[in-house]
Amino acid sequence: MAAPTLHLNGLNPVQVEFAWGLLRTRHIGQPFFVLADPAAVPLAMQFELQSQWGDNCLYWIWQRATQSSITAALSLCQQLWPLWQKHPDAALLAIGGGTTLDLSKVARFRLRDLTTAPDVWRANLGPVLEKMGQRHPLWCAPTTAGTGSEVTASATLWDLETSPSVKRTWAPPDGHADQAWVDPSLTVTCPWPVTRDTGLDTLAHALESLWNVKANDQTRPLAVQAARSVLHHLPLLMHHLEDTDSRAALSQASLQAGLAMSHTQTALAHALSYDLTLHENLPHGQACAVWLPMVMDMAARRSAQIRNDLAQIFDRTGDSASAQMSDWLLALDITPRDVRESTAGQEKIQQALASLRGRNFIGNAP
Repeated sequence: MAAPTLHLNGLNPVQVEFAWGLLRTRHIGQPFFVLADPAAVPLAMQFELQSQWGDNCLYWIWQRATQSSITAALSLCQQLWPLWQKHPDAALLAIGGGTTLDLSKVARFRLRDLTTAPDVWRANLGPVLEKMGQRHPLWCAPTTAGTGSEVTASATLWDLETSPSVKRTWAPPDGHADQAWVDPSLTVTCPWPVTRDTGLDTLAHALESLWNVKANDQTRPLAVQAARSVLHHLPLLMHHLEDTDSRAALSQASLQAGLAMSHTQTALAHALSYDLTLHENLPHGQACAVWLPMVMDMAARRSAQIRNDLAQIFDRTGDSASAQMSDWLLALDITPRDVRESTAGQEKIQQALASLRGRNFIGNAP
């Protein structure tokens, strides 16, 4: 199965391969470690892959953390960095969802002193990493259709030891993975809640890269195609999880949205989502999706370009597109939120608009 346009005319440095069954047929001709999510890679698959890869697969590490946090990153580095001291030329292959891929992007920068790592991560000291340690090769194989982390430079790190807890971004200049192996067959075992929530994440990435001050003629077509694909294919999987065509289409949409997002970053819906993840324990995809109709309406009122983009996605614009988005979410058991009518809600929106992600929203443009 051929992938869509994989590079934004050189703006994305990740070498991408896209094929059904890719991981099970991929020959690897150099030493590497594996970091894998046990919820995504059953033991039978581990044995199959280790047999296939032979002696070049030096170590297999299970990534059991449920959240990409500073604590989880520190625990991973305690396991991984001593292995790199023995095998400095080994690559890291991360197989899993967004948590696994984000943690791998943090851990692949090996510092000379492990005790300094939390402070480096909190300060996002990417530019000085070359003086402090070594950047190791990283290959990412997503097992969900939604994260986009395999083609973006940044990683989320939740700082749960502060009060209140804080969502931090790890974004060194050379934070991209070296290679992304997108194999839709890895998503087949995802249950419906994971399939839905990661699909919603893809949709949020696509739409957020449209109503974005950094959107351009290269990112818009990718985002429009990705959004249309999610709207069509995700409901089909609700009662037919074995639909391989829809699985492949969603993996392709996730890749397209990730490529667009890698250039624009996210915007207002993501800025509003973090509080819901921290305080209501909503999965990330849901926490973003509940805001999409409201933010869509705000963007459409502001920009003729957004109205044109929405017309390509929904075959309608403005209030009608926002209403269709709400109905689509409700059919997936997701209840949209709109806080514009209350003073507290307006304050929440203004606070989000002033944040790092909120400043990307087209409504902030002059």
